[in-house]
Amino acid sequence: MADIMLHTSNNSGFTCISNTFIDDFMKDANGEYVKIYLYLLRCLNREDYDFSISQLADCLDHTEKDIMRAFTYWEKVGLLRLEYSEDNELSGICLVDVNGTNSSFTSVNNAAAPAVAINAGAPTVSNIPAPFKPSYSPDELDAFKEEDEVSDLIFATQTYLGRPLSNSDTNTLLFWYDCLHMSVDLIQYLIETCLDNGHSSFHYMDTVARNWTEDGITTVEDARKSSSAHTNTVYSIKKALGIGNRDLVDSELNFIDKWVNTFGFSLDIILEACERTISATNKPSFKYTDSILTSWNRSAVKSLDDIARLDQEFTMASVAKLSDASRVKNSSFANSASASSRGKSNNKFLNFEQRQNYDFNALEKKLLGN
Repeated sequence: MADIMLHTSNNSGFTCISNTFIDDFMKDANGEYVKIYLYLLRCLNREDYDFSISQLADCLDHTEKDIMRAFTYWEKVGLLRLEYSEDNELSGICLVDVNGTNSSFTSVNNAAAPAVAINAGAPTVSNIPAPFKPSYSPDELDAFKEEDEVSDLIFATQTYLGRPLSNSDTNTLLFWYDCLHMSVDLIQYLIETCLDNGHSSFHYMDTVARNWTEDGITTVEDARKSSSAHTNTVYSIKKALGIGNRDLVDSELNFIDKWVNTFGFSLDIILEACERTISATNKPSFKYTDSILTSWNRSAVKSLDDIARLDQEFTMASVAKLSDASRVKNSSFANSASASSRGKSNNKFLNFEQRQNYDFNALEKKLLGN
């Protein structure tokens, strides 16, 4: 990918992080995504800094696909806006104000540098920008509340949460209803599901809502089927790792979310990694399974055939190494033998000059006579 020129009018010499980002966005984000976002902020404070996706990937020891996944995630939650040219190439990145003020954002554009081409094979990267959350004015909020359906939705949400909604919460709720075109029933099911799973953060709910919209979930029945599929995935992974009836802890569920949503692996690939984990360790280890899947993700594995191809390449490479080692060993032995034959050994036995002229007939008569 080509370079992207990052620039800002305010080079203060330090990187400032909003408390809103820490309180509402950071806690629900993948840790690697947070690192990428913070490093992007850091790059803005470097005047005339030549930025590129490959440079960022090398710095943080990621692939370019990992970087694009992080950019897409932050775009989904409203902190980034990816700008594309007419030929669907990345032409700029806008860092949106985390406090939600639409009129203020930092432009990270590509005016002086060539456009960055999007890798068509990168998973989860869309050339269509995610819906941008508007900031409704007080008059607009009052107009929405006059609708019976919206008024009932706000009341039900406050009842679920056990507290009044803040302006930010109300803004997010109306964003689902007005921009994502989610029905009231689907929004209520979304809130119920998140609360049942221990997530009361509106930021977390907003991420789920955006994902549902992206996945084409428009009804409660669609959402239930999606939830059922997730439950089946968790059950299958537990079974493959030999985990009994206990519930998985948050860190283990986060691994599964990473494998399914970040890496985009199908269940059969994940189960293959689980089986290899048990074969290698004889115990369930999410970290070991994650190391396998991370390696496969870096190798762009998409199917079991890709895994078989990697296994074959690994076997061939191992055989080649053994063959090379054997040739080196044999060569060393031959050179040693050759050197021994050229030089006279100090071993008296080896230096003994054998007698070559024996009269075997005379020896035989002598033995018979005796």
